[in-house]
Amino acid sequence: MAYVDNGVETVTAKPTLAKSIWYFIQSIDAPIGSKAILPAWQTEGETDYGGDSIDEQTKFGRIVMPSTNEDSIELTTYVAPGDKSVDIIKDAKHNGKSVKVWRVVADKRYATEEQDGETTHQVFPAEFGYGTVDELDMSDGDDLVEANYTLNITGKLVDGTFPLTDEQLATLEEVAKFERPGETTGEPGASK
Repeated sequence: MAYVDNGVETVTAKPTLAKSIWYFIQSIDAPIGSKAILPAWQTEGETDYGGDSIDEQTKFGRIVMPSTNEDSIELTTYVAPGDKSVDIIKDAKHNGKSVKVWRVVADKRYATEEQDGETTHQVFPAEFGYGTVDELDMSDGDDLVEANYTLNITGKLVDGTFPLTDEQLATLEEVAKFERPGETTGEPGASK
């Protein structure tokens, strides 16, 4: 037997922070040209690339084959005035509709550029799917009102890109920013 040494491949980059993963939704009834909705105060997101496989024993040995894709996205957010996401999810659940969902890696290290004529746009890796609302749980405990829901993806999540400008990215990255006296008025996050 011939000696084979193909080497190894290593990665030493810093890991991706979970806070750079953002989920956006949109009603399937939203008109063409509508904006994606960023659910307010996302606390957790989980993407499950699930599914079943065929696993059978035969006289010749075991057969294992892929069978189904059962991708799903679970989101947990705090409910805030003006956040349309819970209404979109509730409407979809009550009326048997799907919602559009995107999982976006909003980390500059992953950004690439796409050309649109003479204009260059910054885009980030994303996955997209149509999700059926499995359940919407609203927790009205002693603290903040929490919404938790699972979107079961039709087929499987599809890879693509999601455009974000530097301004939009900065909004996602900053909870509070430095300001000078008298620069703004009102509570953080309110219209200035």
